[in-house]
Amino acid sequence: MKRFVIVFSNEPGEPAPWVAQACASAKLTFVDNGPIATELSKNPEAQKLLLSNIPLGENASLAPFYKAALEKLAGSAPRLGLFSNSWLLYLGQADGCVLDFSGLEAQKKQGLAAGMKQKDVDDYVAKYSQQMQERARKYLPPERILVLPTAESDARKAELAAAFIRKLG
Repeated sequence: MKRFVIVFSNEPGEPAPWVAQACASAKLTFVDNGPIATELSKNPEAQKLLLSNIPLGENASLAPFYKAALEKLAGSAPRLGLFSNSWLLYLGQADGCVLDFSGLEAQKKQGLAAGMKQKDVDDYVAKYSQQMQERARKYLPPERILVLPTAESDARKAELAAAFIRKLG
């Protein structure tokens, strides 16, 4: 089944509250990663691959298992919202990606509070945000990627993301 899929990312971290709001506004069914992980854990072949992938990280050979779990959990929903840039690898394609670097900014503040140098935390944020954008550009053209302003409220981020998604389809 061909689906309309938007990938959200505000890594490192869990989905921000605005993600669910944007999905609801854009009429996307949000599929949480928790049930996906539970579904993967039921598959012995997936378990074997997951346990062999030490240190933990993405593994392209897991893509069929992620896709199967998604198909089972998403049912007949034609429009999906997924969380994590990893879905770009596992799906091999998506219709759009919404990136939010607020989580990185929060880590930056934590690093400064812990005594790290400003240059080091700035470099970390720049490097990681660049990696996330490069990942999105590997799978999508620039017009299908939205980078949200970090200073915006959750309500505004939800509005911007929903408008972007509606423009895509």
